[in-house]
Amino acid sequence: METTIDFFEHLQSLDDLVRWGGYVTLFLIIFAETGLFVGFLLPGDSLLITAGLVASRGHLDLGAAILTMTAAAILGDSTGYLIGKRIGSSLFQRQYSTFFDPGNLHKAQ
Repeated sequence: METTIDFFEHLQSLDDLVRWGGYVTLFLIIFAETGLFVGFLLPGDSLLITAGLVASRGHLDLGAAILTMTAAAILGDSTGYLIGKRIGSSLFQRQYSTFFDPGNLHKAQ
């Protein structure tokens, strides 16, 4: 409960909000974009530019932001690979798959 109250108190100032949750937000968005199936809905490229601009104003440390986003991208990519390895073959083997037509899969291979 105290964290929620802290969050809403920091909403009053954008600078404080970025300092309070900037790195976590960067990590979560980059991780979700690279590792989960919601990547096409997230603003990854524009987030990189925005993070650079925010860092240039002194609200984020550029080195820490780069390390955070690199770690998020590597972990997200590994997570996406593991998800695909675990459930990917079952998607391709379904007779009437919503996303993958077995006939098109054989043509592509």
